[in-house]
Amino acid sequence: MHRLSLAVAGAAAVALPLGACGGRAASSLGHDPCSLLTGAEARPYVGGLASPPYRSSDGAADARGDECTYHGKDGSRLTLRPEWEGGELVGKVVQGIPDALGGVLGKAAPGLDSTAHMVMKPESGGPWDKATWIPGGSLFAGKGSAQVQVDMSGASGKESDALAIARIAVPRLAHPLEYDGAKAVALAPRPAPHPPHACDLVPRPAIEAAIGPLDGAPASDTPETECTWRVHSPQGERTYAVAFVWQGGGKNYRMLSHGMSMVGGMVGVPGGDSALNSMKLPPKMQSMVGGFMKSLAGSAEGGGPGSATGAIGTVGFRTDTTLKGPWDNAALLHGTQLVAVKHDVFVGMTLTSADYDRARALLSAICSRL
Repeated sequence: MHRLSLAVAGAAAVALPLGACGGRAASSLGHDPCSLLTGAEARPYVGGLASPPYRSSDGAADARGDECTYHGKDGSRLTLRPEWEGGELVGKVVQGIPDALGGVLGKAAPGLDSTAHMVMKPESGGPWDKATWIPGGSLFAGKGSAQVQVDMSGASGKESDALAIARIAVPRLAHPLEYDGAKAVALAPRPAPHPPHACDLVPRPAIEAAIGPLDGAPASDTPETECTWRVHSPQGERTYAVAFVWQGGGKNYRMLSHGMSMVGGMVGVPGGDSALNSMKLPPKMQSMVGGFMKSLAGSAEGGGPGSATGAIGTVGFRTDTTLKGPWDNAALLHGTQLVAVKHDVFVGMTLTSADYDRARALLSAICSRL
């Protein structure tokens, strides 16, 4: 999955470590990260809550976590991560992101390096000393030595929503509410029931009905979260590599969607999903991209010798976010990846050597079992 959205992955690689600055500072100082925003105040941005706000670490419920998760019933998530001390250091790191991000994006696509300075911007007009918005969903707002990260990437991803929340949360850095986010962990949503081995989710007859007779037993390097099925075809071996995220799939899907829109805006494609859905490269460029993707992919993802040309050979370098099927949401991403979410479970499939129609049939068979 990480090979298929180079610019998005690069942006995430730069931004994600920032949330870890200070480690578990909130826990060590006795502050509760859920003390800056009430569940009622979060509802306009995530809808009805699946549970009371709870402490978490990297999205997982954790009684000692340094962030607070507001988990919507539809799988959306809003996360606040305060730094009660050392916020100035984090602020300096954030201000340096455009240079770091520009370097990553410049390698992924020449010409994007200068764009990083255009899409990240300081925010004024709020109860903070400094605030910086990172497209895709994160706002860093600091007051004195404290700072809070408002992460909207798992919800709307909107700058306006992050600013509205920061206007509530920042003044409370000095005067937090009384709340026990650790106690609420016991009520946090749990991962969806699933088999110990992902390959056992769908019976073999249903798999073969979707993609054809299997070439041997399915394989997996990480059995709980991945499965790869292979079939022979006149065009060569086809590989259907599928990855599962059993909890937090709604957030993952939204993050990916926001990231695609962000990159689309950076490369001058206005209009969000509708514009991305219309993007299609000329045949010669499709062939070049297809060969490039196969050279990047390992044999486990269908990039080995003797493998068939994947979906990009028939659907092109195309994105379609309007797919209909037994899922909550699903999308084809630039002809190289199918992703879906159902009941907060995320399913991602690499299409490096997969037939598109059969891959979509496999995705339907998988989501029908969730």
